[in-house]
Amino acid sequence: MGRDTERVDARLAKAAASNYWTEAEAQVVLETCEASGLSVAEFARRHGLGPQRLRWWKKRRAEEAAPALAFVPVHVAAPPSPEAQRAAGAARMKVVLARGRRIRVEPGFDAGEVARLVRALEEAC
Repeated sequence: MGRDTERVDARLAKAAASNYWTEAEAQVVLETCEASGLSVAEFARRHGLGPQRLRWWKKRRAEEAAPALAFVPVHVAAPPSPEAQRAAGAARMKVVLARGRRIRVEPGFDAGEVARLVRALEEAC
């Protein structure tokens, strides 16, 4: 048995006997568990450890490694005026009625007015 193996075994025995693990002890136990290829339950059974304690430390380490959530500044701007939309070359809309009549609608239109106009023109035809 090599020195490293003996050292790890000694740390595992100490961890099994202790009610409290330091970060360093938990790190050694978790690394050894992962390197063993065993399930948490099987590793804990073989080394006299509580499987819940191992799972708790794994969860804690994963949470520490997860990126922190942060707020991002946002600037809310008012929608551009119809004049600004026209100046910026905003798209226009064309409505084609029965018999090929067309209505060109500028940005910022009132949908209710356009609907009334379309109904009036369709009824007149």
